[in-house]
Amino acid sequence: MPYSADISRTNPGCFLFLIDQSGSMTQALSGQPGMRKMDQAAETLNRTLDAISQRCSQGMDIRDYFHIGAIGYKTDSQGNSAVLSLLPGTSVQQPFLTISQVVDIAEVEERQVKESDGAGGLVDVTRRVPVWLRPEAEYGTPMCEALDMGTVALEEWVSDHSTSYPPIVINITDGVATDGDPENFALRIMELKTEDGNALVFNAHLSDVGTRPVQFPTEETGLPDDYAKKLFRMSSVLPESSRNLAATLDIPVTENSRGFVFNANLEALVHFLDIGTRGAGPVDLH
Repeated sequence: MPYSADISRTNPGCFLFLIDQSGSMTQALSGQPGMRKMDQAAETLNRTLDAISQRCSQGMDIRDYFHIGAIGYKTDSQGNSAVLSLLPGTSVQQPFLTISQVVDIAEVEERQVKESDGAGGLVDVTRRVPVWLRPEAEYGTPMCEALDMGTVALEEWVSDHSTSYPPIVINITDGVATDGDPENFALRIMELKTEDGNALVFNAHLSDVGTRPVQFPTEETGLPDDYAKKLFRMSSVLPESSRNLAATLDIPVTENSRGFVFNANLEALVHFLDIGTRGAGPVDLH
């Protein structure tokens, strides 16, 4: 059965995050006062990497069950593409670090967060949280180039890990590519495969359009604009393991649901990425 390979240190999984850092990401996110698109993108990535690292923790030991890459894309003031690997010591050609290396490079800062007081209320608590990405945005959106560079990196990874769970690409964007039509580039990634199945592409669409959030739709009808519809078409159908996990989180999905969300709030976005990461096959804890 596809998408069922065990993930272990000898047979790791792979996640490649593509982060839109274009100027339009400075815009406010619809329905979330005080939150910019770039804030949401950075916070979602940071929380997701933290969740992955905790899943790989055995006491003080971080076990390398996953390889992680993160690529940001924007243009400079002259309109030149700036597609860059976001993890120190990596390149867009070789963007991946093991999860233990990802943990080692995190900055740690103290933040005030609200937590349950056990009596139905909330209290402010100071927590130390890891930070890998800070909000950044300027100029254009070379999404096609980012997807193309991701394809090149993943081709090598798939060649080296032919029996692994297929790689997952998670693109966090406001949907407006400025270097052409990104749809075929996403489809090229989906054509990559290991013995366990084809690579998966998920998209999180952050928009200033004031419409209701959408999670895991089965068709593009009803999506608010052409950008959302294109990102839907650029998204893979959720594997059965991810659909089963969504059901445990009370998120309605069907066998035709795609890995796409539109204007979901931070909690829903993290759940969306959690479905992608936790749905990546059973982890061998030995």
